[in-house]
Amino acid sequence: MGKISIDKSLIKDLSDLINENNLSEITVTQGRNSVKVARNIISSGPIVSHSNIVQSDDDINNKVIKETNLDHPGTVKSPMVGTIYLASSPEAKPFITVGQSVKEGDQLFIIEAMKTMNPVKSPFAGTVKEIIVKNEMSVEFDEALVIIDIS
Repeated sequence: MGKISIDKSLIKDLSDLINENNLSEITVTQGRNSVKVARNIISSGPIVSHSNIVQSDDDINNKVIKETNLDHPGTVKSPMVGTIYLASSPEAKPFITVGQSVKEGDQLFIIEAMKTMNPVKSPFAGTVKEIIVKNEMSVEFDEALVIIDIS
């Protein structure tokens, strides 16, 4: 078997595209050669085929922030896989903003899954501390969406 030539700058560019566009994976094929770069959902850093991890300092910082958020008792996690919307329509104001008080049962987001719009409601009352997701972002099951200060 011959040695595989890997274009490191291509992999770096693909990793940047994944992070900038919030993609889960990207594949580029040129002739019989193919490179696939996928985001590791657990660590949020991109992973290149054969588990060769490519991370920048920004990826590592984001990983630390996300792990910290998951430990917060006011973290609201995604109940499903889908596309998240911060407002009921592109023209509407967002359901929540940082600093806003919410009551248990208030709508926080909408997650579209299989062409069905599913409301995400607050499981508790408090003040919105941090909105982790961006509008029209793909979310995974159990992914942190927002932190609500419940103290």
